[in-house]
Amino acid sequence: MMDPEMMDQMDEKMDEAMEEDAMMEPEAPPEEELTEIQKAIKDGGFLCCCCLCECTEEKIRELTCCCFFPIRCGVLFIGCIILAITLFVFLEIFYELLNDDIHWWYVLVGVLIAGTLVVASAFSILFFTDDNPGSRTRLLVACMLVIVGVTLEAVWATIYFVFLYKKDSVTTGNDGVGFVKATRKQEVVVTLYLACCIDALFAYFICVVNQYCDALKPPEKEEMMMMDPEMMEPEKPAMMEPEKPAEMEEAAAPEGDGAAE
Repeated sequence: MMDPEMMDQMDEKMDEAMEEDAMMEPEAPPEEELTEIQKAIKDGGFLCCCCLCECTEEKIRELTCCCFFPIRCGVLFIGCIILAITLFVFLEIFYELLNDDIHWWYVLVGVLIAGTLVVASAFSILFFTDDNPGSRTRLLVACMLVIVGVTLEAVWATIYFVFLYKKDSVTTGNDGVGFVKATRKQEVVVTLYLACCIDALFAYFICVVNQYCDALKPPEKEEMMMMDPEMMEPEKPAMMEPEKPAEMEEAAAPEGDGAAE
């Protein structure tokens, strides 16, 4: 049998050793709280010079426009270009009214063709007001309408100045604004060249907008719920009438027989 005093001394030594081990263990470092800038970068934002750009999110972080712009900035820029081209085409068409040698119906046909650009601009404004799957699809259609409208304007100008315009030179302007003089061939070549450049640019823009639509496309279940929410509601089970107990039916039978007699 060991002496009780020795037992107490051994217990005290063991306690001291455990305390020393606890003191030697490093404390776990506290978790660092993320700042607002770090949270924004984690959610998809990025630093541009001294500014924090939050125009992107996790789904479209890796997508770009023109190799270095974030794709959302590029899509917004595409909408602005559609509005600018629409304004430029209408100004160019109505500027031809200053030329007395150009028939009035040339301007009328040009305005009717430019109606496709008006529709494209309307789709762009819808996208600016609300970025949703429907407005993104309309922006994609707007890019196609720009190609159609600009191409038809160039074809109509070529037909008019080659076959219907009678003079050798095209002079536009007046004394107050000034005059711009060009040959028929120069007028046609410049018009076709600008139309080809715009068409090629918007062919690339169609690819960019299509990427943007695919990246933010909702899952199939959510898409079906957005299209027809009634179809996704579960059918309510029909209310079944409670069955009458057999004793109540037997009790009701003699009363019916007596009434019949």
